[in-house]
Amino acid sequence: VDHDGVSAAYADGGWLLPLAPALLPSPRLFPAGEAALSELGLASDVGRALEPATPDLQLVLPRARLDLWRDPVRRAAELRREWPAEAAALDAALTEASRLFDSATPFLAQRPPLAPSGLRQRWALSRLLRVAEPFPGSPAAPGLVPLRDVAAHPLALALGAARRFLGHLDGPAPPLAAARLLGALTRGVHRAAGGGLGLRDLVRRRIAESRGELLGAGDAPAVAEALELEGRRAAALRVAGYRDLYRARVFLVATDAPALRRLLPEDERTGRRARALEAVRPRRQLFAVNWVVRAGGLPPGLGELALSVAAPGAEGPAGGILLQVGAARRAGGGAPDDSVRVLTAAAFFPEEPRGEGAGAAAAAAAQAAAMRGALSELLPFLDRQVVLESVPAQAAPSGRRGSRLAVHPLLEVAAPGALGVAGLPVESPWPNLLFAGREVVPGLGLEGEFHAGLAAAEAAERLLGRR
Repeated sequence: VDHDGVSAAYADGGWLLPLAPALLPSPRLFPAGEAALSELGLASDVGRALEPATPDLQLVLPRARLDLWRDPVRRAAELRREWPAEAAALDAALTEASRLFDSATPFLAQRPPLAPSGLRQRWALSRLLRVAEPFPGSPAAPGLVPLRDVAAHPLALALGAARRFLGHLDGPAPPLAAARLLGALTRGVHRAAGGGLGLRDLVRRRIAESRGELLGAGDAPAVAEALELEGRRAAALRVAGYRDLYRARVFLVATDAPALRRLLPEDERTGRRARALEAVRPRRQLFAVNWVVRAGGLPPGLGELALSVAAPGAEGPAGGILLQVGAARRAGGGAPDDSVRVLTAAAFFPEEPRGEGAGAAAAAAAQAAAMRGALSELLPFLDRQVVLESVPAQAAPSGRRGSRLAVHPLLEVAAPGALGVAGLPVESPWPNLLFAGREVVPGLGLEGEFHAGLAAAEAAERLLGRR
């Protein structure tokens, strides 16, 4: 069923616009990503869909600008240009971050239960940790932390801001999360139509090609409306606009916990089992703005992906704004319009109840104004060059619940696991309902989503007796 009605893009003012910018590492860097894509026969398709950004990421700091390349030689040259006295130490720290990424790969390739449920899974995780080589976050290597020797440098602080756009954990990153996210960043990021949601659409197309049934596509969204229970077990799914009930022996849920709670029967939403969903709570939400601007109005040196950081760790735009420059396409299709570009900007704001009406519109307008103010130095003539300003949270079709679905939340985990990257266990309080979304391993971002999906598939096989 379509993921609560959300889509990779939306139309506004005659233009097709993205929901948010995205720092997208290659899923094939991750053992779980490679395994899943290979099993689906999508490894080559994903490789063709991803285009390296040029440069991979541009960092715009108050007193420095740096192009962060995946090529070590070009990256070292940039470091020498910007910080000649500290270039060697910074280059060594980035090389070490890449090595620490590799050190955790053999452990993650064994698909450990990062959010163990029950004594047997806890034993399995402990056994894997005992035999694994030391890697960041493991009990055998408490001192391995990426960028530790240069932690106070502006580059390290800026990369800390970039990490929030790669993972889903709020606050300081545990060592394993820092190693995997920053290590993947040193290997380069990519552009893809729709970002991570575009990858989801590739999988949905493969389901259709394999004669699987899809509910919700294009202009016919299918929105999950209610989950019916029989005792403790999930029995059927009710979809808005469909008269049929969809029954199954096992249900896999890859939506956010608040959205799942809305699906439960009213008397179940406040019960003991539903309270388990409170173990993971959103603390910050990504707020995005799209500007269709005249091509000549953008600074010549602005990269395809840029991160502007005024005050690392600060709230709102000062803590980091991710910018993405893309081609402008008309909603009706056709070739891109070369006279204009789509500039998408996003920053994290504290989580607030999302609603509709004048209050929500005023809040969105205030956040958009804060974004423009924070970018005034980098883009001094933006207002003169804007053809259209569009806020996805307001302009996405109101009839689709996806317009209210969180695009990229930062989550607080009540009781982080041993490695600090896990959230909800795959096995839920409802025996035949499995969690397979980003809240299972929020600390690892896209890698965590693949890890959760494989773990949920294995749990489903156990429940079904492999029939």
